[in-house]
Amino acid sequence: MSSGPIDKILRKRLSSFAYERWRDLREEVSAMRVHKRGVRAAQGIQWPAEVRLNIGCGPVKTPGYMRVDFCPGVDIRVDLRRPLPIPDNTASEILCEHFLEHLRYPGTSGSFLHECHRILKPGAALYISVPDSRWPMECYVHGRDEWEKVCAENNWHPKWMETTMEHLNYHFRQQDDTYSDGHFECHRFAYDEETLALALRRAGFSRVEPRSFDTTRDSEHRRIGSLFMSAFK
Repeated sequence: MSSGPIDKILRKRLSSFAYERWRDLREEVSAMRVHKRGVRAAQGIQWPAEVRLNIGCGPVKTPGYMRVDFCPGVDIRVDLRRPLPIPDNTASEILCEHFLEHLRYPGTSGSFLHECHRILKPGAALYISVPDSRWPMECYVHGRDEWEKVCAENNWHPKWMETTMEHLNYHFRQQDDTYSDGHFECHRFAYDEETLALALRRAGFSRVEPRSFDTTRDSEHRRIGSLFMSAFK
């Protein structure tokens, strides 16, 4: 929704906190409209016998996968916090890279994982990755700086950050003055291997295993700083 006269008036009249809530509401209304259009479009899809899905892909292009996300230009554009317009037992594989941490835990993230389980074929796998939260915490506790150096080398964090605590806060929240509290880019939960495995088992996955970076499916820019797991239906 574009900014208009009402938005300009509210920016002047409201506190910064109240104005951010107004902006969040405006974005949620827009997201609801986009989602409804995406659901209608998905209802016309003729699903092949074998289909691999990349859910939460963002703008990353992944040959061989049908891309599902809220950003423009994907195959199915829907709000991933809502039920997915994909039939049961459809996907032969799901890839999900650095998306789960953007959902609230355990509610919305649990619902999303349940949806992934529902749409997978029996025996098929969800290949998931999230930011590795153990590494930065270990570096902080032991006074090591290799994680911060990698952050700088890969431009993961804003340039103004200087202290380890500033970097840690951004890792856990991915938020600064650029985003409001409700902005979807913000991180909402941090995972380690134990917690991610538990969330996957709660969603119904029968076998959950840690895995290594896989050049055949994982994006190269996720090779460093990621926790990789496989979950089988």
